[in-house]
Amino acid sequence: MGTMTPNEKAYLQRIQTHIAELRVFLNNHTLDETQDIEAWFEFLGAIRAIQGNTSNDFSFLGCMLAKRYLAARFEIGDFDAAAKPQGAPGLDLDLTTTDGKRVIGEIKTTIPYSGAKNDLGAQQKASFQKDFDKLNFAQADYKFFFVTDLKTYEVVQHRYVKLIPGVEVVLLTNMRA
Repeated sequence: MGTMTPNEKAYLQRIQTHIAELRVFLNNHTLDETQDIEAWFEFLGAIRAIQGNTSNDFSFLGCMLAKRYLAARFEIGDFDAAAKPQGAPGLDLDLTTTDGKRVIGEIKTTIPYSGAKNDLGAQQKASFQKDFDKLNFAQADYKFFFVTDLKTYEVVQHRYVKLIPGVEVVLLTNMRA
Protein backbone atom coordinates (compact mmCIF):
# COMPACT_ATOMS: atom_id res chain seq x y z
CA MET A 1 0.00 0.00 0.00
CA GLY A 2 2.92 2.29 0.38
CA THR A 3 3.53 4.36 3.44
CA MET A 4 0.93 5.34 5.96
CA THR A 5 0.44 8.95 6.83
CA PRO A 6 1.06 10.14 10.39
CA ASN A 7 -2.72 10.53 10.86
CA GLU A 8 -3.35 6.94 9.75
CA LYS A 9 -0.63 5.63 12.06
CA ALA A 10 -2.09 7.60 14.97
CA TYR A 11 -5.59 6.23 14.28
CA LEU A 12 -4.28 2.66 14.20
CA GLN A 13 -2.38 3.29 17.42
CA ARG A 14 -5.59 4.51 19.05
CA ILE A 15 -7.36 1.29 18.02
CA GLN A 16 -4.45 -0.78 19.31
CA THR A 17 -4.58 1.07 22.65
CA HIS A 18 -8.30 0.34 22.99
CA ILE A 19 -7.67 -3.36 22.32
CA ALA A 20 -4.86 -3.48 24.90
CA GLU A 21 -7.03 -1.71 27.49
CA LEU A 22 -9.89 -4.11 26.78
CA ARG A 23 -7.57 -7.10 27.19
CA VAL A 24 -6.38 -5.82 30.57
CA PHE A 25 -9.94 -5.15 31.71
CA LEU A 26 -11.20 -8.60 30.69
CA ASN A 27 -8.20 -10.31 32.29
CA ASN A 28 -8.75 -8.44 35.57
CA HIS A 29 -12.54 -8.48 35.83
CA THR A 30 -15.00 -11.30 35.76
CA LEU A 31 -18.73 -11.31 35.73
CA ASP A 32 -19.87 -14.15 37.92
CA GLU A 33 -23.09 -15.94 37.31
CA THR A 34 -24.99 -13.32 39.20
CA GLN A 35 -28.50 -12.02 38.93
CA ASP A 36 -27.26 -8.51 39.71
CA ILE A 37 -28.37 -6.64 36.60
CA GLU A 38 -26.55 -3.51 37.76
CA ALA A 39 -23.27 -5.47 37.81
CA TRP A 40 -23.92 -6.70 34.27
CA PHE A 41 -24.76 -3.16 33.15
CA GLU A 42 -21.60 -1.71 34.71
CA PHE A 43 -19.43 -4.48 33.25
CA LEU A 44 -20.71 -3.95 29.70
CA GLY A 45 -20.61 -0.18 30.20
CA ALA A 46 -16.93 -0.38 31.09
CA ILE A 47 -16.26 -2.44 27.96
CA ARG A 48 -18.16 0.06 25.82
CA ALA A 49 -16.25 2.98 27.34
CA ILE A 50 -12.91 1.30 26.66
CA GLN A 51 -13.79 0.41 23.09
CA GLY A 52 -14.97 3.87 22.12
CA ASN A 53 -16.82 4.11 18.83
CA THR A 54 -15.99 0.80 17.19
CA SER A 55 -18.26 1.63 14.25
CA ASN A 56 -16.01 4.55 13.38
CA ASP A 57 -12.92 2.39 13.88
CA PHE A 58 -14.36 -0.25 11.59
CA SER A 59 -15.18 2.40 8.97
CA PHE A 60 -11.64 3.75 9.19
CA LEU A 61 -10.23 0.27 8.60
CA GLY A 62 -12.57 -0.03 5.61
CA CYS A 63 -11.09 3.23 4.30
CA MET A 64 -7.61 1.81 4.74
CA LEU A 65 -8.61 -1.30 2.76
CA ALA A 66 -10.06 0.92 0.04
CA LYS A 67 -6.89 3.03 0.01
CA ARG A 68 -4.82 -0.13 -0.46
CA TYR A 69 -7.07 -1.17 -3.36
CA LEU A 70 -6.92 2.26 -5.00
CA ALA A 71 -3.14 2.54 -4.53
CA ALA A 72 -2.76 -0.73 -6.44
CA ARG A 73 -4.77 0.70 -9.37
CA PHE A 74 -3.87 4.39 -9.40
CA GLU A 75 -1.12 6.78 -8.41
CA ILE A 76 -2.88 8.34 -5.42
CA GLY A 77 0.03 10.33 -4.06
CA ASP A 78 -0.09 11.14 -0.37
CA PHE A 79 -3.81 10.49 0.14
CA ASP A 80 -4.61 10.41 3.87
CA ALA A 81 -7.49 8.05 4.74
CA ALA A 82 -7.64 9.52 8.26
CA ALA A 83 -7.96 13.15 7.17
CA LYS A 84 -11.78 13.07 6.97
CA PRO A 85 -13.42 12.15 10.28
CA GLN A 86 -15.47 8.96 10.14
CA GLY A 87 -19.18 9.76 10.08
CA ALA A 88 -18.63 13.24 8.63
CA PRO A 89 -20.97 14.19 5.79
CA GLY A 90 -19.91 13.81 2.19
CA LEU A 91 -18.27 11.06 0.24
CA ASP A 92 -16.22 8.52 2.17
CA LEU A 93 -13.39 8.84 -0.36
CA ASP A 94 -12.73 11.75 -2.64
CA LEU A 95 -9.25 12.06 -4.07
CA THR A 96 -7.36 13.20 -7.11
CA THR A 97 -4.78 10.95 -8.68
CA THR A 98 -1.35 12.32 -9.52
CA ASP A 99 -2.47 12.61 -13.16
CA GLY A 100 -5.51 14.72 -12.21
CA LYS A 101 -8.31 12.13 -12.26
CA ARG A 102 -11.03 12.37 -9.61
CA VAL A 103 -11.75 9.12 -7.76
CA ILE A 104 -14.69 8.86 -5.38
CA GLY A 105 -16.05 6.06 -3.30
CA GLU A 106 -18.47 5.01 -0.64
CA ILE A 107 -17.57 2.26 1.82
CA LYS A 108 -19.97 -0.08 3.58
CA THR A 109 -18.89 -2.34 6.41
CA THR A 110 -22.50 -3.48 6.70
CA ILE A 111 -23.55 -7.06 7.28
CA PRO A 112 -27.07 -7.68 5.92
CA TYR A 113 -29.75 -7.67 8.59
CA SER A 114 -30.43 -11.31 9.41
CA GLY A 115 -34.20 -10.92 9.16
CA ALA A 116 -34.03 -10.03 5.48
CA LYS A 117 -33.75 -13.05 3.18
CA ASN A 118 -31.00 -12.32 0.66
CA ASP A 119 -31.53 -8.60 1.06
CA LEU A 120 -30.76 -5.68 3.30
CA GLY A 121 -32.90 -4.51 6.19
CA ALA A 122 -35.10 -1.43 5.71
CA GLN A 123 -32.69 0.98 7.42
CA GLN A 124 -29.75 -0.56 5.57
CA LYS A 125 -31.56 -0.03 2.25
CA ALA A 126 -32.15 3.62 3.10
CA SER A 127 -28.49 4.11 4.04
CA PHE A 128 -27.30 2.38 0.87
CA GLN A 129 -29.65 4.53 -1.24
CA LYS A 130 -28.15 7.70 0.23
CA ASP A 131 -24.70 6.45 -0.76
CA PHE A 132 -25.94 5.47 -4.22
CA ASP A 133 -27.34 9.00 -4.64
CA LYS A 134 -24.01 10.57 -3.63
CA LEU A 135 -22.18 8.44 -6.18
CA ASN A 136 -24.75 8.96 -8.94
CA PHE A 137 -24.87 12.74 -8.60
CA ALA A 138 -21.14 13.38 -8.23
CA GLN A 139 -18.93 14.01 -11.22
CA ALA A 140 -15.81 11.84 -11.18
CA ASP A 141 -13.56 9.88 -13.50
CA TYR A 142 -13.85 6.76 -11.35
CA LYS A 143 -16.60 5.79 -8.94
CA PHE A 144 -16.49 2.93 -6.46
CA PHE A 145 -18.86 1.30 -4.02
CA PHE A 146 -16.71 -0.68 -1.60
CA VAL A 147 -18.06 -3.39 0.69
CA THR A 148 -16.28 -5.53 3.26
CA ASP A 149 -18.72 -8.40 3.63
CA LEU A 150 -19.18 -11.18 1.08
CA LYS A 151 -22.94 -11.51 1.64
CA THR A 152 -23.37 -7.74 1.27
CA TYR A 153 -21.40 -7.87 -1.96
CA GLU A 154 -23.64 -10.65 -3.27
CA VAL A 155 -26.81 -8.76 -2.30
CA VAL A 156 -25.57 -5.57 -3.98
CA GLN A 157 -24.59 -7.46 -7.14
CA HIS A 158 -27.92 -9.30 -7.25
CA ARG A 159 -30.34 -6.53 -6.26
CA TYR A 160 -28.78 -3.07 -6.37
CA VAL A 161 -25.96 -2.78 -8.91
CA LYS A 162 -28.46 -1.53 -11.50
CA LEU A 163 -29.10 1.51 -9.29
CA ILE A 164 -25.49 2.67 -9.62
CA PRO A 165 -24.57 2.59 -13.31
CA GLY A 166 -20.96 3.49 -13.95
CA VAL A 167 -19.97 2.59 -10.39
CA GLU A 168 -17.62 -0.31 -9.78
CA VAL A 169 -18.64 -2.51 -6.85
CA VAL A 170 -15.59 -3.90 -5.04
CA LEU A 171 -15.37 -6.53 -2.30
CA LEU A 172 -12.43 -5.51 -0.09
CA THR A 173 -12.33 -8.68 2.03
CA ASN A 174 -13.92 -12.11 2.17
CA MET A 175 -15.17 -11.44 5.69
CA ARG A 176 -18.21 -13.29 6.92
CA ALA A 177 -19.71 -12.75 10.34
